[in-house]
Amino acid sequence: MLRKSIRQLGTICGYLAGVFLAGIAVATLAQISARQLGIPIDTTELSGFFLAASTFLALAYTFVNGGHVRIELVSQFAPERLRLAIEIWACAAAILIVGYASWHMTAFTIQTYTFGDLSPGLMAVPLWIPQSAVSFGLIVMLLSILEQFAVVLTGRRGAYEINTDSTAE
Repeated sequence: MLRKSIRQLGTICGYLAGVFLAGIAVATLAQISARQLGIPIDTTELSGFFLAASTFLALAYTFVNGGHVRIELVSQFAPERLRLAIEIWACAAAILIVGYASWHMTAFTIQTYTFGDLSPGLMAVPLWIPQSAVSFGLIVMLLSILEQFAVVLTGRRGAYEINTDSTAE
C-alpha cells in the first residue's frame, strides 16, 4: 500500500512537471505575441520558476522509470551477488545525497518563508512558493529511492532496472 502510494505520488509529480514545462511554452508564447503587439512583458523570471519546478518534480518519476544515468554500465557485467552489492551501495549513497539536499532545501524554504523574501524581478513573488516545489520534488525523490532501496534489499531488481530493460528492446 505504501509502495503504491509513493509510486502514485511520483507519477503525479511527473505529470505536474509536464504542466510546468507547458507553462514555460505558454509564457514564452505570450512574450513573443506581446512583442509583436508592441507590449513589453518579461516572462524570464516566471519561466525560471517553472523550470525549477519541472526539473525537481520530475526527479522521482524519471528515477523509477529508469531515466537517470546510473552505474549499470559497471554492474551489468558483474556477477549477480556483486551486482546486488553495487545496487545497494548506489541506493544508499543516493539516499544520503538526496536526503541531505532535501533537508537543507526544505530548511532554506522555511527560512525564506519566515523572512518573507521576495524575488528580485518585476513580479515580486514570495520565494518560498517556487522553492517549495523544489523541496517537494526532492522529498518525493528521497521517498522513491527509499522505496526502491527496500526492493533491492530483498534481492529483487528495482523498477528503475526493469523499466530500463524493457525500453532497450
